[in-house]
Amino acid sequence: MDVSIETTGAIGRRMTVKVPAEQLDGAVAVRLKRLARTAKIPGFRPGKIPMKVIESRFADQALAEAADEIISASYMEAINGESLEAAGPPAIEPKNLARGQDLEFIANFEVFPEVPRTDIRDLPIERQQCEVVDADIDRTIETLREQRTTFETVEKTAENGDRVVIDFEGRVDGEVFEGGEAKDYPVVLGKGALLPEFESGITGARSGENLTVQLTFPEEYPGEQVAGKAAEFMISVKEVGAPKVPEIDEEFIRAFGVEDGSEASFRQEIRTSLERERDQRARAQIRQAVLEALMQDNEFEVPSALVDEEINRAIMAVRQQLQQQGLPHDAPIDRANYLDESHRRVQLGLAMHGVVKRLEIKPDPDKVRERVVEMGSSYSDPDQFVRWYFEEKSRLAQIESVIVEEQAIEALIEEAKVNETAVSFEEFMRPQAPAKVAEDASGDSE
Repeated sequence: MDVSIETTGAIGRRMTVKVPAEQLDGAVAVRLKRLARTAKIPGFRPGKIPMKVIESRFADQALAEAADEIISASYMEAINGESLEAAGPPAIEPKNLARGQDLEFIANFEVFPEVPRTDIRDLPIERQQCEVVDADIDRTIETLREQRTTFETVEKTAENGDRVVIDFEGRVDGEVFEGGEAKDYPVVLGKGALLPEFESGITGARSGENLTVQLTFPEEYPGEQVAGKAAEFMISVKEVGAPKVPEIDEEFIRAFGVEDGSEASFRQEIRTSLERERDQRARAQIRQAVLEALMQDNEFEVPSALVDEEINRAIMAVRQQLQQQGLPHDAPIDRANYLDESHRRVQLGLAMHGVVKRLEIKPDPDKVRERVVEMGSSYSDPDQFVRWYFEEKSRLAQIESVIVEEQAIEALIEEAKVNETAVSFEEFMRPQAPAKVAEDASGDSE
């Protein structure tokens, strides 16, 4: 077998392979003999069909099958022989495919790129640290109380904090618009669920009162039909309810699974939960910072086959989500909408793969078990959860992939300049705008 390779780009390769004629002819002959034993042709008994008849009927089929098998095997042999790592299946171009002649084909494919940088030495990394204090626990308890607020019907004017149940009908240019009417609609005043003009219009109203509120929708209002337009709402106030926030007693505490009903145990449960949330956020934030540093001025070409696979996964996830929501999920989806993000995810995955390869990282078994135990701690039977994960290698492989990435992140942090700042728990947990770096950089591009 003769092999020649051309470089067609940073990661593009064009490989020409020539296989001796006798190898192709032998493979065709084997197939024809096999067909001679099993073929059914009218006028001939099975197994007694002359080879000339078999040749005339099945020569093209046998040639095509033999060529496919030889091309597949020869391609893999050539790839391994040339120590190439293809990033996806090749595009095959047969050049010569005839019995009695050398089989020749061209394989166009991409190889995995060389990542310019797999370290973040001397690059600054910001890491925030915080402690859970009593004030954080107090604030969490107040939030839990608010979430379990009930409302008692009262005969008074509605004010902030009260729940008002209303019927309303809105018109733009004299016509009721889509979504502009509702019956028995509950709203808690002061929560910002309604436009300010609408809410101020019903503040101070009593049960049984009918109101007219005029307002202008903001230009940036999500409903394009009414954005920037003047509207008039006819409102009927059906009920005003005053809030009743539950006391912190045994009944309230036991509702959260604290069996002894004591405030001390309740506060400890909350502290443990908040610290778990903090640790998860800390891992996510430092990971984000490291990945952003890793990709800083670290551009390289990525295989289109891997980008296509990533786009396919993204589209599949969208379709599954639509299906779960009971929405149409078979409509065409523009792949171009996912190109940039998929390219970034693949690029980041390849960079992380380079880090893991450079540092020769393997999953730490103790950390894998610790993570599975941590995941199972919120289940009613944690031991059963842990056993379930360890019973199936494919499930465990997902955790191992996460641990490998975390080990790589930790190793990269040791190489970087880490600047630590102390912040409050409230500030640390405040939602942040999503970063550009992809959420999942692990495993898929290996």
